[in-house]
Amino acid sequence: MPVRATIAPLPEPGHALLRVSELDAAPEGLTISIQRQQGPDTHLADDGWRRTETWLMPDEVRRNGEVLEFHLGPEICDRLAGIATVRLRVREPDIGVVGTTVVAWPAMLTSGAAGASGRYDDTVRLRRRPAPPAAPEPELPPPLEVAPEPPPPPPPRPELRAARDPLAELPKRSGATGWMIAAVLVLLAVGGGYYYWTNHLHPPEPVVATAPPAVQPPAKSVRETVAEYLATKPAPEAMLARARDFAKAGDTGAAFLVFRQAAEQGNAAAQIELASFYDPTLPAKGGFPHDGAQAADWYERAALTGLAEAQRKLGLLLAKGGAGLAADAAKAKVWLQQAAAQNDTDAKKALDGLPK
Repeated sequence: MPVRATIAPLPEPGHALLRVSELDAAPEGLTISIQRQQGPDTHLADDGWRRTETWLMPDEVRRNGEVLEFHLGPEICDRLAGIATVRLRVREPDIGVVGTTVVAWPAMLTSGAAGASGRYDDTVRLRRRPAPPAAPEPELPPPLEVAPEPPPPPPPRPELRAARDPLAELPKRSGATGWMIAAVLVLLAVGGGYYYWTNHLHPPEPVVATAPPAVQPPAKSVRETVAEYLATKPAPEAMLARARDFAKAGDTGAAFLVFRQAAEQGNAAAQIELASFYDPTLPAKGGFPHDGAQAADWYERAALTGLAEAQRKLGLLLAKGGAGLAADAAKAKVWLQQAAAQNDTDAKKALDGLPK
C-alpha cells in the first residue's frame, strides 16, 4: 500500500532518521527494502548492493504518534551518498509488504565506516547504534544526626478540693418534659398512619428488572481478518480463490493483502491480479494509486512463466507507459509477439496497432 516517507539526517555522520506515515503496523519485526535505479545491482544490503531484493532489519524502530521512526546507520547512509531518489518497501511479519513509496535521499555527512562484512541471507540485521553512557548517580548527603528525645514531663500533682454533694449537680425537673413526651407520641401516630396508607391502601407498583442491552463485540479490522486467515497457512491456490471472494464482496483491502501473499509465493495468476492494482492502463481499484513500475514488475514475473495473459498485459502496459513507467515500443512488441504465438487474439490486434 502507498505510504509517505521522509529522511532526516542526524547530527552524527552516517546516521539518519526514516519517518514513515500512513502505515498502520506494529514496529516490532518490521523490515525495509531499499532499491536504486542505476546499475545491475539495485538492492541494498548491509555489505553492498545485490541483484536480488534484500530486507534490512534496523535495531531501533519505534512509533511516535502516527509516524514510524527507523534509525538508519552507516551501512545504509554511507552507501546512498550521491543518490537522489530510492524506492522504499516496508514488510510486516506474517503479512508481507505493507507499504511502498519513492523517497528523496538528502545530502548528508558520511561516516566512512561502511565496508564489506561477508554475505547474509535475504534478511539482515543492521548494527546497533552505541548507547549513550549512563549518567553517574548523585551522591546522597550523609544522614542527619537525630537528637535524643527529651524526657517526659512529670505527672501533674492532684488538685485538692473540698468534696461536693453529687445531688446538688442534678438539674431540677421542669414542665418541658411533658411536652417532649407528647411530641414523640404525635410523631409515632403520624408514622404509623403513613405506613398503613402506603403498604395497605395504596401499595407501590412492583419494579420489574430489565436486562441490560447486549454488548456487541468490536468489529475486526481488515489486517486482523487477513492475519487470522493467513495463520492457517493456506496454499497459494486457496489464497487466490479467497482473495477473489474478498474482491467480489467489495473488500478491496483484504483482497489486495491476500493476492500479494499468494503472488510472493510464486502464484502467476495472483501476480497478474496484484499487478492490476498498480496498472495505470486500468481504472483505479479501491483508492490504490497507480504505479507503472510495480505493475510491470508483477506482470513480468507472471509472463516469465509463459502465461499469454500476462505477456499481453505487460506488452500493452509497455506500449503506453504511465505512472512513472516510460513507454518502450520495442519491449512491448516482443511480449505481444509471445502472447500472439499462443493464439491470443487481443495480442494480435495490439500488434497490428503498434507503429511500424
